Amino acid sequence: METIERRYASARIRQVAAMLFVYATFYVCRLAFSASKKGMIEQGAYTPAEIGYVGSAMLFAYAIGKIVNGFIADRVNVKKYIMLGLFVSSLANLLVGFHIPALMLAIVWFANGFAQASGAPCCVVALSRWWPKEKRGTYYGIWSCSNNLGEVLAYIVSAGIVVWVGKAFGPDWAWKSCFWGATAFGFIGIAAASLFFGNAPEDEGLPPVPVDAADSKVDISGGQKIALTSRAVWFVALAGGFFAASRYAVIDWGMFFLQVKKGYAEAGAATVISVNSVVGAVSSALSGIISDRFFKSSRKELAISAGLLNITALALFMLVPGRHVWLDVTAMVMFGFAVGILLTFLGGLMAVDYVPKCAAGAALGIAGMGNYIGAGMQSVLSGYLIKRAEDGSASLISHTFANGYTLDYLAIFWIGVAVLSVIFTLAAGSGSAKSSVQDKSLTSHDE
Repeated sequence: METIERRYASARIRQVAAMLFVYATFYVCRLAFSASKKGMIEQGAYTPAEIGYVGSAMLFAYAIGKIVNGFIADRVNVKKYIMLGLFVSSLANLLVGFHIPALMLAIVWFANGFAQASGAPCCVVALSRWWPKEKRGTYYGIWSCSNNLGEVLAYIVSAGIVVWVGKAFGPDWAWKSCFWGATAFGFIGIAAASLFFGNAPEDEGLPPVPVDAADSKVDISGGQKIALTSRAVWFVALAGGFFAASRYAVIDWGMFFLQVKKGYAEAGAATVISVNSVVGAVSSALSGIISDRFFKSSRKELAISAGLLNITALALFMLVPGRHVWLDVTAMVMFGFAVGILLTFLGGLMAVDYVPKCAAGAALGIAGMGNYIGAGMQSVLSGYLIKRAEDGSASLISHTFANGYTLDYLAIFWIGVAVLSVIFTLAAGSGSAKSSVQDKSLTSHDE
């Protein structure tokens, strides 16, 4: 027994390290395009409009791929599938580096978006196979830090390549080499997955993770049906979509808001906004540990608290007029702490908790689809409101009271979606969650 426990402990450490690194390499292969935009435009490789619709193609593919790959991941060897997804993503970067025509670029980057969407479901399915529910949150939270690790790696790798190649061979080769560098990093990730990523304990001669009696009677098709019909899972997806709208509002437009509305310089605005990313990485890692240790693996209490903190942070950030650096930094600290928790819970963990272990990928896919639809809707609506302001239609996006205070409808929109996120989180964590459990039990007896 001791030997098995030691082997399990060693395998799990290796597994979480592999998931962290391999998923981080997905980000390197995703963000090469963002890091290369300036060079591609300056060298006349593509127009800003072409780059815009290529970026949209990837987001559309990612939203579709999230749910499709989630359902597939439940049924396959996730070690092989994550390697396949990373291989396709690496190949896409390799092709883009050869300066292909714009239409072909859109097709290739669409394929990359779909392949990118395989990474998270494979990791979450592996988590459900390697850890029981009472410990799943701890390691899900640690794995969530791979988002931040991947962003750091992506920009370090991209910046290093662009600077060195640009000096040595010229700017035209710099942006191309950025994609080729991402390809190389992707193949390193494939090698790491091959060596260290585990599909399931049984594949390594270890006993499977114990499951609830009800879960053991549900096959994959039954589990995925539960995920599709669970009100709790769909409420999590809705809560995640509205949360993502508030999150990406700050990511996409936060610097713009600080510069235009509060008079910050570009460097100052970037510094204030960047605070939330650092804090978010820490709270992501801690969120699962706290919920497992202090709330008996229940996520709703912490998710609702984080949602209320998100609302407060956005209100401080947007409704207090004038430039107050320490107040704005405090708002971003609060925002980052809330985002780290909500990104972990509403990004998938709560949905995974509400379904049998065999349907973890399906639940994550549904939640992930909700997140990206919300982010996309925010981009359109925020862009519309800001464009109206730039066109001089200020009266359509704000109201000035008799005392001179101006309330922006943009602020109402951003704070409003955060409020809606809390409402749907409450719905997911209360009666709907109980209904989901009851449905699961009924399905088990039917089997």
